Amino acid sequence: MEKRRRAKLSPLTVIGELLILGGLGVFGYIVWQPWHTSVAVVEKQLELTTADSAAWDEAAVHAAPYTGTVPVPEQPPIGEVFGTLHVPAFGTTFANRVAEGTGWWETLNYDDKGIGHYPTSVMPGEVGNFALAAHRSGGFITPFREIMNLRIGEPLFFETADGWYTYRFRSLEYVLPTDVGVLKPFPWIDGTPGTDQILTLTTCHPKNWGSDERAIAYAIFEEFQPRSDGPPAELIELNPAIVGGAS
Repeated sequence: MEKRRRAKLSPLTVIGELLILGGLGVFGYIVWQPWHTSVAVVEKQLELTTADSAAWDEAAVHAAPYTGTVPVPEQPPIGEVFGTLHVPAFGTTFANRVAEGTGWWETLNYDDKGIGHYPTSVMPGEVGNFALAAHRSGGFITPFREIMNLRIGEPLFFETADGWYTYRFRSLEYVLPTDVGVLKPFPWIDGTPGTDQILTLTTCHPKNWGSDERAIAYAIFEEFQPRSDGPPAELIELNPAIVGGAS
């Protein structure tokens, strides 16, 4: 019996099938990306920051007693994690590691880091502008996605091996990407140059896949609490889970 010949695929058929496969790939990415950044990465950050807190607690047992002078962490090498940012306004249990450097492939694109410190800005505990950067959208990690949730007077806590630095949110503005004035030692504010300690968060705007502008959030340092005293009471009240990870 004579075998039937298989019909040749026309170029249009091949193109159509490739477009279908491409569409399925795009759809799969659209489904995967929000889950990855809002669930998988968030859970990984909670695990990592809890482990960091436990390690810092263990090391603090052998540290010298707190003298009342706010400590200044030593500036680390590029890519090294040195702290955790807690922002209850971003989510009750929000905690994200902070590393040195703001390059995409230094800190910002890595799901075990994600927030970067501008090396030209001061460290926490120093007078001036402690400036941080993170993504707001994209397929990697988006710690500053909910920056618009901040309200005047809300707390932001920066945790290090020494303890917790508490800041109060003051204001938010939009600037062009070329406006590097937000990184000046005293960028804006009704503060006192030479006295205030400022925390600045920088991220892209608009929220979803936008980069035409930058959203800039400013906060003012309020107080420091050493590790020997445990986490600030306000942080525990806003995020009771913190007790299990850092007390």
